[in-house]
Amino acid sequence: MDAVVYIGHGSRMVEGTRHFMEFMEKVKKEINIPIQEIAFLELTSPSIHETMENVIATGARDILVVPVLLFAAAHFKRDIPDELAIIKERHPEVLFHLTRPLDLHPKMIELVIKRIGEKRINQDGILLLVGRGSSDSEPILKLREISQYIHQQLNVPVYTSFLTAGQPEFKSELKKLQEENNKIYVVPYLLFTGMLLKRMEREVATSHKEVILCNPLRYDSLMKEVLLERMAEKLLVGLT
Repeated sequence: MDAVVYIGHGSRMVEGTRHFMEFMEKVKKEINIPIQEIAFLELTSPSIHETMENVIATGARDILVVPVLLFAAAHFKRDIPDELAIIKERHPEVLFHLTRPLDLHPKMIELVIKRIGEKRINQDGILLLVGRGSSDSEPILKLREISQYIHQQLNVPVYTSFLTAGQPEFKSELKKLQEENNKIYVVPYLLFTGMLLKRMEREVATSHKEVILCNPLRYDSLMKEVLLERMAEKLLVGLT
């Protein structure tokens, strides 16, 4: 393969974009492929179309496409393939190789437990794991599966909720749990600081019980290892 294009979600917040770019620079250093560029699904430039056209213009014809996404939802199943299909019509000679999302990798479980551990959780509290949510059932089911793994490892009650789509909804679930528990650790299963995290911060700030907000996953070394494994699944050679 002669090029890699890493695809991020994009954010309205400069901080979120900066964190993604810094993370990708660390990943690039591990990959022995001459052309490595970045694109975004929405909210941030450059777009997938813009980056792909630029990469193809340099002569790349065998491109590894790396979605830096937590789960296989609409962006992975529909939006990225649709974009690539349009580019393929213009450049039928170009080959695309799409890697899997981060998904249910053991190191992703390790990462979320690492974030929980930063708050020194004890047995008198419960956990509320919060995902972005999706109209696709797969991310919903997988976040619940992650909550089961966390429960098994930490031996504390773990609940799930969602911010944009999926039930239960975060605000209502947090309110319900506060009626029954005095201490709640809220765990954002989100990649970066963004508008969704800010919404969570506002809800936590108005809570009448002890509610501790953990850090989001962020672009951690554990996540880098997972991403490199996803790339290695498609690459026969190239990892340094």
